[in-house]
Amino acid sequence: MESKIIGYRGIANHEKVIISGHAFEKHKVRDLLPHHGRRKNFKQMVRRFRARPLKRISIDIRINGVTKKVRTDSRGFFTCEIQHTFTESGWYPYELYWKRNDKRFQSEFYLSDEHETGVISDIDDTLLISHSTRLMKKMILMLFRNAHTRKPIPFLVHFYHHLKELNDADNPKDYFYVSNSEWNLYDFLVDFFEINELPKGVFFLQNLKKGLRDFVKKGKLNHNHKLSSIEFLLKFYPTKSYILVGDNGQKDMDIYHQIVSRYPGRIRGVMIRKLSYIKNEKRIKWYEDKITSFGVPFVTFH
Repeated sequence: MESKIIGYRGIANHEKVIISGHAFEKHKVRDLLPHHGRRKNFKQMVRRFRARPLKRISIDIRINGVTKKVRTDSRGFFTCEIQHTFTESGWYPYELYWKRNDKRFQSEFYLSDEHETGVISDIDDTLLISHSTRLMKKMILMLFRNAHTRKPIPFLVHFYHHLKELNDADNPKDYFYVSNSEWNLYDFLVDFFEINELPKGVFFLQNLKKGLRDFVKKGKLNHNHKLSSIEFLLKFYPTKSYILVGDNGQKDMDIYHQIVSRYPGRIRGVMIRKLSYIKNEKRIKWYEDKITSFGVPFVTFH
């Protein structure tokens, strides 16, 4: 299997674009097909966590005729900032090139209107049924299902309704997905969002895991990743307001309470999906009281 460079969806403000991705010496994940069964899904997931990174190589990133060289780290990861002259918000292409395999890889970045409301949303159990607090169910879904057979939450209409309600009856256009999933799952998430026609957005995922030992340790979450990613977005777009969306299964309410207490004027609302198998009404009410005390609306949905 020849080498592969994966460029993730980048993000841009009116000054610069931030591009990141991974380079792999071996990346055996196949294209998704609807008829893939449990056995092939299992093999695909194992391959995602056994991909071999290309360490400390030089890659060319090209945007609108401008080329910048960047070097991968010990995990094959790269990131860089590039100045741009685009003025219209929307999606723009970029290209990646590594001279060793003489192949060009395509991706895109999003230039956001800095005055539009942005949505910062969790993924697992907020939009994608994952059973994050039930380890065995979670692992079975991950290992034996794919983007065609995994299910979105049952009442997506509630998700869209509350977003519109919190945004003065307008549908938000800018979506940023901050998840505790790793970059190993990027292709799965892109496919899942496209198949289920969920709003297209930029993903902020956790560091790539290497090998099956790392995969077994997947349950150990770094919640600082969510907090730091949200704070990055608040600083990257200093005039933008956000709606925060999560669930009551893990640390979302605590993280969003911290954000609201630090940036109350920047948050238009907090939305929490109530998981039916988690009974923590008193905890939800405690966070509702704390968050609304800053003048920020707090709504729950199913």
